Amino acid sequence: MKYYRHVYRQLVGDAGHLGGVPLWLAFRCLPSLLLGALFLLMVLSTAPAQAMPERGSGEPDINGVESGQLLLLDQAGDTVTPALMNTSKVHFDISGMIATVSVEQSFRNDSDRWLEGVYAFPLPDNAAVRYLEMVIGERRIVGKVREKAVAKKIYQAAKKAGKKASLVEQQRPNLFTNRIANIGPGEEITVRMEYVQEVSFSANTFSLRFPMTITPRYMPGAPVSRPSDQEDAQALAINPYLGWAVPTDRVPDADAISPLLNPSPGSEHSPLNPIEITAQLDMGMPLANVESPYHDIALARRAGIYAIRLVSGVSEMDRDFVLNWRPVTGATPAAALFTQEVDGEHFGLLMVVPPAADRAAPAIPRELIFVVDTSGSMGGVAIEQARASVSRALQQLRPVDYFNIIEFNSMHRSLYRQPMPATRHHVQRALEFVRKLDASGGTEMLPALQAALVRPRRAADEFRERALLRQVIFITDGAVGNEVALFEEISSRLGSGRLFTVGIGSAPNSWFMRKAAQAGRGTHTHVGDLDEVGQKMADLFDQLAHPAAVDLTIDWPAPVEAWPQRLPDLYLGQPLLVAVNFGTTPPQGEVMIGGEINARAWTVRLQLGSGAGSATATGHKGVASLWARHKIAGLLDEKLAGRDEDAVRADVLPVALRHQLLSPYTSFVAVEEVISRPQGEGLDSKPVPNTRPHGQSPQGYAYPRTATTGPAKVWFGGLLLFLGIMLHVLRRGEVDHVPAVQS
Repeated sequence: MKYYRHVYRQLVGDAGHLGGVPLWLAFRCLPSLLLGALFLLMVLSTAPAQAMPERGSGEPDINGVESGQLLLLDQAGDTVTPALMNTSKVHFDISGMIATVSVEQSFRNDSDRWLEGVYAFPLPDNAAVRYLEMVIGERRIVGKVREKAVAKKIYQAAKKAGKKASLVEQQRPNLFTNRIANIGPGEEITVRMEYVQEVSFSANTFSLRFPMTITPRYMPGAPVSRPSDQEDAQALAINPYLGWAVPTDRVPDADAISPLLNPSPGSEHSPLNPIEITAQLDMGMPLANVESPYHDIALARRAGIYAIRLVSGVSEMDRDFVLNWRPVTGATPAAALFTQEVDGEHFGLLMVVPPAADRAAPAIPRELIFVVDTSGSMGGVAIEQARASVSRALQQLRPVDYFNIIEFNSMHRSLYRQPMPATRHHVQRALEFVRKLDASGGTEMLPALQAALVRPRRAADEFRERALLRQVIFITDGAVGNEVALFEEISSRLGSGRLFTVGIGSAPNSWFMRKAAQAGRGTHTHVGDLDEVGQKMADLFDQLAHPAAVDLTIDWPAPVEAWPQRLPDLYLGQPLLVAVNFGTTPPQGEVMIGGEINARAWTVRLQLGSGAGSATATGHKGVASLWARHKIAGLLDEKLAGRDEDAVRADVLPVALRHQLLSPYTSFVAVEEVISRPQGEGLDSKPVPNTRPHGQSPQGYAYPRTATTGPAKVWFGGLLLFLGIMLHVLRRGEVDHVPAVQS
């Protein structure tokens, strides 16, 4: 105390001297200044790292967006909000295992400016997009598939010249962007697309899923360095996706896969992005029921063909549309071949359902690792579904099983240091752990996957470790931008284990779910509603309890080109789907499909051709496109396996161009030859926001982790603030005891 008083007197001295008063005031104000500086440090340290462009950079400021508003950029970088997206329509024409789907998107410009619309939209990841048409009034312009770089140049030239044009590009197998240039004031343009896809079949139920909005993806990695203003403007002119994210070193196309969302949810009575849904269902077999789990539908049946529509006429595009139908018992064939002839070539789609096997006996001990996504995109109904799914799964564990739970968001943590026996005590503790899970933070999925796939070394009980069947149950919405890196990680670390994905929420990343399960040699399941949890998890554990059909082979009567070339393992209720090119010779003879289930051989024989007893259904439109899509997907899988991308691209391009399909290397472009925008008029670009997924909590966008030291700064700032307060209190005590300076 005496020392501090001495220092105080030395600093202040005689207040009457020049300099004494300023020093005295500075010393008195020092604690307050320190507290203010520390508070400012905390505010700056905790500010979110929003990787948004600066004003005037050519990208929109989304902070002021309100419900139903769309952004428009003028040349100064300021924003206005006229409406652009008008309505959407989709029609499904389902015949057997093949669905032909027509999608129509209308864009209306209610402003007094010439606009370019930018719209990112999801499609099924197994869709073969094969047709594009642009409609302006009574005029129709049919698009052509071109090499991606060529299509972009054609579009940019038309845009600059004032011609109406549309460019559709694939960003992911389930995510596409549509750009429409030179929409005049008060004008409406309609873009129509057509794709074909296979119908899903599992557990004697057929299903079709149509995604209608996008859960914002988390973009891991550090943002790449920003170019200069001039380079930035040039880059924007070539590739102005107007997404909310910036490219990172781990997601270089983040700007192309981050469409804006309306911050307020839509509703069925007042939809922000309305869609009209209709379908025609012709299975050629009696059906027990037809239903949609997430939408109310009306059915009309005539001559065995169902006409389907929404009861409300239109719906909000805030969740996936799913249509399920189940044949009457015994009506489903064990094998079938759907064929089509195009330009003298014969194509086929083969479906085979292996025979069901009894449960494995005795029960095989398993090591189940539950990996649960608790990131911010899982907020709302999704985290409730995840908790319910894990809780139901825990209750189905057997005494011979071992298990663990890993939850992840920005970081990951495990319930136990290593898998534990499924005793009542351990399961009860796990249920309590799951009950407290909440959604927040980023989606750092890779470290959690690594922790789940790498089996910890244990010195004891090595025999048990070798005997256990390791199964990873991955529960997530898949909202990440670095999918390919995750697929590679699964393939390299899986070993003898298996990985099963459970897609959660109203708009999960279905491509990630399917490909991750494919890489993990497992299955994928979707849970879109709390009421589905019990049945969906029971079906999954039924698959886990039954032995898979393995070592599948197909013997064709003549040489063919079939995809996939490596046949997968099949779990209970799963069919084998193979696309085949028979060449110029129509399919004839007998094809034999075989494999093993629980170490027992099984065989299915299928008669081809048009004779008696044939299982061939001819004249199915879309089979050739599906074969081409299967081949493209197989070639892209070779790239994941390490094949040179230039070689893969050289093989993909001829297939995509010949069959006129979208791919990572091809795009659709349609151009009206008439110049509609006067040369003196400017052109503004604006994005069309998607609707927030149904049931998802409001959240900030999943920006890259650009402020990785933010949490540390918060703690450090708090510590300094505490020390500053203590110094202030002590300082007041010291000053109060200092004698007054005598004049």
